[in-house]
Amino acid sequence: MSTALPTLFLAHGSPMLALTPIPAHDFLRALGADLPAPRAIVIMSPHWETAGLRINAPGPLETIHDFGGFPRALFEIQYPAEATDELVGAVASRLEGAGLTYRRDSGWGLDHGAWVPLSLVFPKLEVPVVQVSVPHDSTPEQIFAIGRALAPLREQGVLLIGSGGTVHNLRELAPEGAPAPGWAKGFDAYLDEGLATGTIGSFADLTERPDFRRAHPTEEHLLPLFFAMGAAADAEGHAPAPQLLHRSYSHGSISMSYWQFDARVDALAA
Repeated sequence: MSTALPTLFLAHGSPMLALTPIPAHDFLRALGADLPAPRAIVIMSPHWETAGLRINAPGPLETIHDFGGFPRALFEIQYPAEATDELVGAVASRLEGAGLTYRRDSGWGLDHGAWVPLSLVFPKLEVPVVQVSVPHDSTPEQIFAIGRALAPLREQGVLLIGSGGTVHNLRELAPEGAPAPGWAKGFDAYLDEGLATGTIGSFADLTERPDFRRAHPTEEHLLPLFFAMGAAADAEGHAPAPQLLHRSYSHGSISMSYWQFDARVDALAA
């Protein structure tokens, strides 16, 4: 039996998720107790978009408050984390082994797409963390491949997480607690069906969906879903059907969906 950790996709919504007791906040605060304790964490956030793939360089990671116009209490949150030489080296080795080019970046820490969900799931962080960027103009297949490259780390107790949102339209925000519109629920249903197939080809052309650009005026928040999916895929590129752990909506047009992909033994061969 494989002892590999599952992979996760965590919606992070507004930075106020860190402070506001909406259903997603409460879910994340309870999630940590249901997870096996990781030895390390690797997380992809859509708020680090780069020219080419990047990972944190070793060292302490700054808590980046990459937003404005929010209460002072949000800016006072600090989430001390460190990228150790061992974890950075392990991530780098797997990327190189898969033929993927990358850069180590000493100028980035953890942006709110990473530290907000992590601070709720793991409020007392005791393990190293490395953040992975979203390269500009990436396709779902390319992000899936990054996840597949890092999948063997799960056998070493590394928790691989994609952070983003399955519906993320800030242009049509409603008051917090407003019901989700039909188009938002419809796009989530489309993703549910595609994920159940276990094939990244189901998402080869997102623009075929007439509601895609309404759900995602820009696609960076959706792409880390395919990082989590790829990290669970087998040698033939087939991922297990994930478990939807929680779904609610924030401000109507932000889907707070949380997915868990369980281990595939044959995905973890060296």
